[in-house]
Amino acid sequence: MQSAHRAINLLMFLVLLSVFLLAAGVALAQKPIKTDVTTLFDKVPAPPAAFSCALKRPAELAAVEKQLGQFNVAITSARTAGQSRDEAAMQNFGAQAAADGIEKMTDQQKLAYLQQQGGAMPGHNAQAVQLAQRMQDPAFQAKLASMSDAEKAQFLQQQMAAPGSAQQRMTADPGFQAAQAEFMQQMRDPAFQKAWQKKSQAEQDAYTEQLMRKHGVNEAKMKTIAGSSNTAPPAPLVTAAAMEAFSAMNETFATGMQKPSSLQHLSTALYTEIEVLKNSQQAQRLPAAKEGDCSGQKRVYEQNRQFILRRQELMRKYLPQFASAWAATKTQLKAQAAPFQKELAAIHYTDAIKREDEKVNIVPLAGGQQQMLLMVQNLLEFTSSVYDLNQEYCQLQQAYDKPFQCELATCFPAMAAVTLPNGKQAPIASIRPGDVVLGYDATTGKVAPTRVLRLDEHTEAAYPLVQLTIGTPAIYASTSAEPMPAPASVELVLTPNHPLVLANRETRRADALQTTDELLQLRPDALAVTALTDRQPAGTAPAVYNLRTETGNYFVQGILVGSK
Repeated sequence: MQSAHRAINLLMFLVLLSVFLLAAGVALAQKPIKTDVTTLFDKVPAPPAAFSCALKRPAELAAVEKQLGQFNVAITSARTAGQSRDEAAMQNFGAQAAADGIEKMTDQQKLAYLQQQGGAMPGHNAQAVQLAQRMQDPAFQAKLASMSDAEKAQFLQQQMAAPGSAQQRMTADPGFQAAQAEFMQQMRDPAFQKAWQKKSQAEQDAYTEQLMRKHGVNEAKMKTIAGSSNTAPPAPLVTAAAMEAFSAMNETFATGMQKPSSLQHLSTALYTEIEVLKNSQQAQRLPAAKEGDCSGQKRVYEQNRQFILRRQELMRKYLPQFASAWAATKTQLKAQAAPFQKELAAIHYTDAIKREDEKVNIVPLAGGQQQMLLMVQNLLEFTSSVYDLNQEYCQLQQAYDKPFQCELATCFPAMAAVTLPNGKQAPIASIRPGDVVLGYDATTGKVAPTRVLRLDEHTEAAYPLVQLTIGTPAIYASTSAEPMPAPASVELVLTPNHPLVLANRETRRADALQTTDELLQLRPDALAVTALTDRQPAGTAPAVYNLRTETGNYFVQGILVGSK
């Protein structure tokens, strides 16, 4: 009974699917384009043989990528005259079915509609629709369930064939039924199934012909079943070789896709070695030097440069392997595609097909052409990946070539007044990690409490200081509607390299600050814009301090400064 239900469900699915596709206006058609797409393999540029920062990504990469897209569109949009007619008929029938409300019909109503109106549908099989309707009858289901597999196959074939057709006479022939039963019995054997799948189309046809002859269905009997006719003999079948070549190409390509490609293998090997190198470097890495410790910073700088050289050495080691693998991949892909391309060209890209029963091969052959485009795409991505590697190499080179610059202490003297959230001020030297000071939230554009993450204290030298006089500001933002008097100027003492935050969110070193730069000054009920009016040397300090905060800034003497 289960096998009967499976047969019923399958037939119902196929019939109703056809209704759905028509109602949706879906056309499953495409045709090969009259172009040897394998010529694109030779248009893909080879990857670089050596790393160079002067190299640019070849324009040919984009050109081939564009051509691949154009060919794909051409294949999917191409139609034979028959496909165009069928597509138009399907769209017309689908539009009519939608207008008749087919989406709201039950399955039974859809079947009845298809039986009555489906004559205009390409490939419409009235017998299939009628059979699907009969299968709704429990008595019919029981009858089908009582049959053997061979009997079911024979019965369904007879039901699907048009009355009086050669197909119906064939399925009724005892010899054909016996051959079919034997074949179905053989297909139950997994070993036979596996061997059958490995046979070419020609080998399968030869085996089937031999099996039919064994049961008395020879060429003479086939002619008798087909009936006498004065019509010309059918055109020869022409797609067998192309379909076999497509099958072989597809199988080889699919097998290759199941394991890592040479590009993936080399990339994995390279980055595995790089990761090992990174771990080794991490274990050897010198501790970060403090601001102002130029000799310590220089040692870290030189060590990082050595790490870069070792990483670049690894990349240079693998580059020739990438080049060799690319060449081998190109040769392999071209060899896989060549037989299919040859056979496709031999049948003039399916234009040589004359028999209606062979035109079903047009769509899969177009799919084979698309698969060749995918193979070209794989080669293209291989080249692109190596150019990405060249870019990574150059980024490392830029980091290596960057000159050493000592990071000096950026700080304030011990008594610099830091603004707290309650409006009071505290000496910077008294602030501790975890304390909360007043900062500026660049996202909201408002002052906000910010937590201190770290206090930097430098006592290794006499640190030069500069005094900034920050003059009369204009109102930047106010909570009061009344105009406010300008506050007195502020004197801010700090190291020359300490950054101040500008109104445009940028930062500027104290020794580079211009009178045109707009600074932010805290007022009782507003944040105001102010500017530098004077800058003078302010001697040195034996100890200087800096805060690292969550917002990256804080207020000193009411002026917004950067954490670093």
